[in-house]
Amino acid sequence: MKNLSTEQLAGRLVIGRLPGLVLDEEHRLALNQGILGGITLFKENASDLKQLCTLTKAIVDACMHSPVLTVDQEGGAVQRFDHVLTPLPSPMALAAINDTKCTSEITAISCRQLKTLGFNLLLAPTLDLLTNPLNPVIATRAFSSETGLTSSMGREVIEQIEASKLVACPKHFPGHGSTSQDSHLELAIVDKSTDELAAYDLAPFAANIKAMQSILIGHIWLPQLEQQQRPATLSPLIVTNILRHELGFDGLAISDDMTMHAITKAYGLGEACVMAIEAGVDLILVCGTFSQSQEAVQAIAQAIASGRISQERLAQCLERLDKLFNKRPATLDADNKQELAAFAKVIEKDTTTSTKFSTTSAAVMKGSDHCNWQGQELTVVAPQHPRYKLPLAAELEGQGISVDELRYSLNPNHGEIASVCANLKGSKKRILYVTFRAFINSGQIELAQELAKLQAPELVHIAADTPYDILKMPQAVSTSLATFDPSDQALAGIAQIIAGKTKAQGKCPVVLAAADKGL
Repeated sequence: MKNLSTEQLAGRLVIGRLPGLVLDEEHRLALNQGILGGITLFKENASDLKQLCTLTKAIVDACMHSPVLTVDQEGGAVQRFDHVLTPLPSPMALAAINDTKCTSEITAISCRQLKTLGFNLLLAPTLDLLTNPLNPVIATRAFSSETGLTSSMGREVIEQIEASKLVACPKHFPGHGSTSQDSHLELAIVDKSTDELAAYDLAPFAANIKAMQSILIGHIWLPQLEQQQRPATLSPLIVTNILRHELGFDGLAISDDMTMHAITKAYGLGEACVMAIEAGVDLILVCGTFSQSQEAVQAIAQAIASGRISQERLAQCLERLDKLFNKRPATLDADNKQELAAFAKVIEKDTTTSTKFSTTSAAVMKGSDHCNWQGQELTVVAPQHPRYKLPLAAELEGQGISVDELRYSLNPNHGEIASVCANLKGSKKRILYVTFRAFINSGQIELAQELAKLQAPELVHIAADTPYDILKMPQAVSTSLATFDPSDQALAGIAQIIAGKTKAQGKCPVVLAAADKGL
């Protein structure tokens, strides 16, 4: 601390985000001068293996501080490098199989590859309980709706991450799974008593607290505990009293992205970052622009200089950082063709293992598990999702099955529903109807009801994300499959099941009858 300027002390506590595929000059200088502590990478920061290796090495080499290089590589719906590294199944798909060896093996694949690239902090696993069909942000990022299964799956993943010499960062404390809001867009609310929180939302965190070296705090308001509308990230009651004093956590507390609207709609970014440190958060994620990361640094530096952030509080943050990130991680030299080729072979081998897992992790929610429709006429009706391709038709064609495809908007209106059904009227082909979070996208429910009236030879339902969709499907659905994962890899697995090459072996890890009250 003695040899660092106030700006450098503040910079150590802030992790930024890059705008592209290279380490731009302003970020390089900020890392080199110590006014930024590290970087979180996203999908837009990776195009191919050599480029990603070059970028991570440049970041690590540029840092004055012991760098923090981190990523949300959860698997399934949230994975930043599935187009470069091995695609990973979702946490919920892992829980659907619930096999310790499989969970450890898949987690080890992710960690091995990230560590080779120089990452030292993995923002996973998600310990939220998915108990709300209207939840717009957690979904299959959660393992389960059950505390026991979530706790045990979380423990296996945490232990494997730590065994791989990465730092695991479980999230989103105090629990985001029962919310109906997306904290990227607005303040998320969990309106529960202390007893309810302890029994459910907090339970997976409490069960694993001794294994955690770090934890991510979510932008979640608990109105029964906090009268003031204040997210957990900025709450001394949540971070200091409950997390540290009651649960006994003494590791590194990390904020969720402070540029999310849950924060920026109500607070200035710089002020919110200072409030987070005052509340007990040690490391601040600012996943926005360079100017936003520097706004955070300047606000924290001013708070240190004025004494608002005490020297004792600052020392706590730095000690916790130094304990986990006290050396420069090794990186792969992208110019070494032999090393790069060897890494590519590792990725290829790992991808075979991960892909094989996804060919059996789906579950039969209704009907028979004998789905060999090879040689039969099929029509796939699937949503046009802005983020996920949901390429079931293409994957079925890859299995040698001839299919027609109709796409519909994620939340179709009456006119579009009528148009889709008009195109299918009189068809003698089996309909494979793909849904994505039908509770939220209610047009999908209406479309299902209209498809049921067509009297096609068979109506098959495939829930391409959360399994709740089965609850809204008409009786005419003969077979329903749940992927627990919207990724391309999961849809490829479903295609193999439909082709009769594998069988769905998963068991739904969500208690469908245990949806939150009032839904």
